[in-house]
Amino acid sequence: MGTPTLAQHRWVAFSGAALATTAGAMLLSSSSPWLGHVAWLSATGCVAWAAHCLGRQRGETQQTHDRYQDALRALQATDATAPAGAHLLQAAFQHSQAPMVITDALDRIVMVNQAFARLCGMSTDALLGQSAELHGLAPLRPSHLPGVDQHLRDGTRWAGESAITAHDGAVHEMWLAVSALRDAQGRITHHNRVFQDIAPLKKQLRQMADQARHDSLTELPNRRAFSEHLFHAMARARREPKTLAVMAVDLDGFKAVNDTHGHHVGDLLLQQVARRLQACVRTTDIVCRLGGDEFMVILEGAGMPHEVERIGQRILTCLSEAYTLERHHVKATPSIGLVVHQPHENEAALMQRADAAMYSAKRAGKCRMVLDLGDTPAPVEGRTTARVA
Repeated sequence: MGTPTLAQHRWVAFSGAALATTAGAMLLSSSSPWLGHVAWLSATGCVAWAAHCLGRQRGETQQTHDRYQDALRALQATDATAPAGAHLLQAAFQHSQAPMVITDALDRIVMVNQAFARLCGMSTDALLGQSAELHGLAPLRPSHLPGVDQHLRDGTRWAGESAITAHDGAVHEMWLAVSALRDAQGRITHHNRVFQDIAPLKKQLRQMADQARHDSLTELPNRRAFSEHLFHAMARARREPKTLAVMAVDLDGFKAVNDTHGHHVGDLLLQQVARRLQACVRTTDIVCRLGGDEFMVILEGAGMPHEVERIGQRILTCLSEAYTLERHHVKATPSIGLVVHQPHENEAALMQRADAAMYSAKRAGKCRMVLDLGDTPAPVEGRTTARVA
């Protein structure tokens, strides 16, 4: 048969007898001598080295076919006489709910289970022999899975977040564990990937994180979220010359509402106040509940100070109207402190000025707003709106 060139050496891996016939057809159609190893993965997962040297020369077609059929019968006999444990392992692999993939040293798929085939939306036959990367798996390179090469070289398993891109383009969030299989000389022969769907867990974590940043009663952002929003708003105000204002709102006589009508009515009042505040501001403004009857509003890009005052006046008028809560008519007016952010002012100083302006409104008789433009505060005057200038 002569000495074949390096380019004529091939490695072919097939799973089961059905695909083994494809190997035979390929070998018989070759017009040049072929030397190599054909590896079949049997139905039990056993590897059968069926033939080591096959070729096609004039008059040898039948001889080659006979060799191939002998090897195929030997493979089937291996499946029939395999230990019960091997069948059990194969059944566990195929019926596992966790998608599993085994690739060779060049990361070509040699075995997949049913869960992985369903996830990809492809048949097992279509996946075998193909590049893992071309079928939506992250390649085993540091650029895609940081540290994976070092872990595999050290003989340890790599685990971390990855994703599978299905045949229809859908991307599935997964937790991936990769381990390397070695031969007797310690060389990596295969890679084993086991996936776990973490999309439900990540959704739950996102919901928990969202709940941790929102008030359960009013569904407004809470104190923690307010600090985050204010931090980013102040950073934007330093980059762009736009007005940033913060409003502190506290209800007058809220304790009396709870004492007279009960805490349930008090909760309904807080929900109504939250809705009225949101109705009075723009979609770009942020309304938060810090706790109790204390609310904060962040006004970004509100314009000149008189525009900020106009927004505050609208909120004061709206919140001063009576509430009807389960046949109870409740009057709960607001005291508002409205401050305009000054250059180089930090969050603590801005909040301190807002609280001071709000308490000034309370001391002045409640049901009013104090506007602090950042200069030295002046005595509060007026019944509805006072300016600290």
